[in-house]
Amino acid sequence: MIVTIVLTSLMLTYDVVYGNYHHNRNTTLHKYGPNVCAVEEILSGNNGVTSHRERGWPIDDRQQQHRTCGQNTIVKYECCLGFKSMYGCPGCTGVKLAKNVMETAQELGARQFVQYIQQHGLYDLLTSGGPYTIFVPTDEAFSKIDSTFRSAMESYESAVEILRYHVVPLRIVTQNVSSDELLNTLNDGLKLRFNKYSTKIETINCVTIMRKNRIAQNGVVHLINSVLSPYSYSNRNLVQIINQNQDLSIFSKMLEISRMHQSLKESFQTLTVMVPTDTALQRLPQNQLRRILNDETLSKAFVLKHILPTPICLSAVTEEQYVRSLADKNYVKFSCDKTNAVTVQGNCVGNDFKLSSNGIIYAINFPLSSGEGKSALQIMQHLGLSEFVQIVNIAGLAQTFENFNALTVFAPTNQALRCMNPMEMYHIRSDPNAARTFIDFHVGRQIMTMENIYDGKTVESFAPGKQLRLQCVQNEFGVEGHRIHFQSVRGYNGAVHVVDHVLYPPTISVEDLIKKNDSFSLYAQAMDLVLGTFSKDRTSFEFCDDVHNTYFIPTDYAFKKLGADELHRLFTNPIRMRQILDNHQADRILPSALIGTRQQYEIKTKNEIVRLSNEDGKLMVNEVEIIETDIMTTNGLIHVVDDLILPQYRRRNE
Repeated sequence: MIVTIVLTSLMLTYDVVYGNYHHNRNTTLHKYGPNVCAVEEILSGNNGVTSHRERGWPIDDRQQQHRTCGQNTIVKYECCLGFKSMYGCPGCTGVKLAKNVMETAQELGARQFVQYIQQHGLYDLLTSGGPYTIFVPTDEAFSKIDSTFRSAMESYESAVEILRYHVVPLRIVTQNVSSDELLNTLNDGLKLRFNKYSTKIETINCVTIMRKNRIAQNGVVHLINSVLSPYSYSNRNLVQIINQNQDLSIFSKMLEISRMHQSLKESFQTLTVMVPTDTALQRLPQNQLRRILNDETLSKAFVLKHILPTPICLSAVTEEQYVRSLADKNYVKFSCDKTNAVTVQGNCVGNDFKLSSNGIIYAINFPLSSGEGKSALQIMQHLGLSEFVQIVNIAGLAQTFENFNALTVFAPTNQALRCMNPMEMYHIRSDPNAARTFIDFHVGRQIMTMENIYDGKTVESFAPGKQLRLQCVQNEFGVEGHRIHFQSVRGYNGAVHVVDHVLYPPTISVEDLIKKNDSFSLYAQAMDLVLGTFSKDRTSFEFCDDVHNTYFIPTDYAFKKLGADELHRLFTNPIRMRQILDNHQADRILPSALIGTRQQYEIKTKNEIVRLSNEDGKLMVNEVEIIETDIMTTNGLIHVVDDLILPQYRRRNE
């Protein structure tokens, strides 16, 4: 059975299949019988039919309604071309008389194309010889050509070249052609690029094939919605085309500096290159552009983000999708705007493209990446961190953020800074030294990106003698117990990470905090008991400055819940006390901000594995609730619990 789409009433008088056009249930489709095809009508805003597109789904797999780049579509079921319904028989079993390719094109409604063929002496060639495959533009396609193209069509020689460019001297049925195949045309030396997409859309030179595989006596006819231009294809490679375009000279220079030009010339893979024009690149800060053009690594990083390892035709974009670029872990977003036009990274893209021997080139008026060559200061400005940037300027550190070779900034959001104590903020804004002290603890003297952050890593801060501690729990990252947002950006001289809290250097150790808080007196006594008994293994129980742990500190109330007798037995049994205290200490910092809601984490304590969870904002260790979270100290993180986290054997015995 031919799985193709037949004409609608706007383009051809067709035989309607017995039954309704639209069906919601797949079971009703079988009654249509053989040679029934699906037509997808793309509707305009007022529900009028504007065009048709064939995607080639089997009838049984189609649903009634779809959306394509923001437009509603409706699927109808009709007789495939060349067939008609016979009275009393399901489906389309009648076979129509076959016609030649020009008659088939005329029947498709492509009267203008046939008229041009007749006027320029090609009619006899295409009706008597063959086989030919013709990509026939609609009458509407000819009405939309620009003045330059129209002038070319008025020139006899140019018009013949254009018309011959639509003809392939072979029988081409789309299901028998590979994606991204080049087809020779009757226009000597020029080729057409055929592509298939996962949406089942097929294109020729990035023009949508609206009706495909119309079998004629001497070939095949495909209906398309645009006139094909031989001027859009070149036998030159990607680099040659870019180099010869005066509007793309800056990107061309980047290709040379990055040493990518040779690999692009020799690439056997079909690529899509989104090339920012000189005008677009000149809108970048001049010092940033200068840095990119003077650095091989920066130029290569920039170029790779503009190259996609697959041919992308905008006409095949029907919904939001992400395409990976040649840059590691970088994706380019294609979507549709409110006017149903295709956008790239949220920017409108015209249909200004060139087909080369090894790819497709789009000239775009914006860069896909703006991080390369940016200083840390420019990145913060780009991210809208105006409050933090203002404090940087007050501290007199703008040049440091612009020129210092290696730094990582943990910049609080504007909201976080506005939530600070008003008197503290007033002091910072009015005193450059206070501003400098504030900024110093938010900046590390080393470039740290998400790729090289690991749990327990420390970074020397600009604050003298202070270290910034980094955390990683599953795929969540933190600094000093606060979550790092994923909109981190790498610049030429550092990285900027956005945090939702202000960072303060801790001023008290775990042991000092315990000693100064009467609520932890029994815990302090328990520690003294264990340390006194196991003095030879003392380092295992001390609060060491170089070990960043999490301590689940029980209150006195937690101990007293055991009852006086049990409490007495516990304090006379150092071995058992050691096991219990070990169960309250983990060898890593576990801030609540990195614990996902309704997830359970297995955490290794010094004694056994415990279960840490976040139940709708309530942090739990096994069945014990944490009543106070995230007390940062100089040598660890404290969570306060109101019950003892007893070892497994203890709970089983109870």
